[in-house]
Amino acid sequence: MKTATQLAGSGTATPEVLDGQRKLEIVVPVTSITNAKAAIAAAGRLGSGLDTTIRLLKIQLVPFPLQMGESPIAVGFLEQQLLELDTLDVPVHREIRYARDFDACLRDAITKRSLVVIASARRLWRTREQRLARTLTAEGYSVVLIPC
Repeated sequence: MKTATQLAGSGTATPEVLDGQRKLEIVVPVTSITNAKAAIAAAGRLGSGLDTTIRLLKIQLVPFPLQMGESPIAVGFLEQQLLELDTLDVPVHREIRYARDFDACLRDAITKRSLVVIASARRLWRTREQRLARTLTAEGYSVVLIPC
C-alpha cells in the first residue's frame, strides 16, 4: 500500500529517543473532530507527568482517480483543523498522511510500542472507532478506547 506523508509542525514518524530510552509515544488518530478532542484530552491526562510524545495523526483518504498526495480537501484546511485541535499544554506533533485505506495507513504509522488513544460515541451498535480499537487490540497494539 502506498501512502504519502506530509508533516505539519514538528511531527515525526518515529519515536524519539532520549538518553538511550524511548519516550512513550501516544498516537491520536483523527476520526472526527468531536472524537479527536476527547481523545486528545485523554492523551494529555494519560501522559501527564510522564516523558511522552503525543502524535496527532490525520489520515486523509484519497479516492482512486486522484494521485497519492493529491488531497480532495485543501491541505491548508487540514492543517488548520489540526492546529485547532492542538489545545494541550504539552507538545503535540501533527501529521497528515494520504492513503487509500485508513486502517492500513494507521498500522503503518504506529509501532507495537505506541499507545493508541481512540474516542468513540456511545451507541447501541459498535461504531467504526470501536471496531478499529478491537482490531488493533487483537493484533497486539496497545489501545485505549475513550467513551464520549
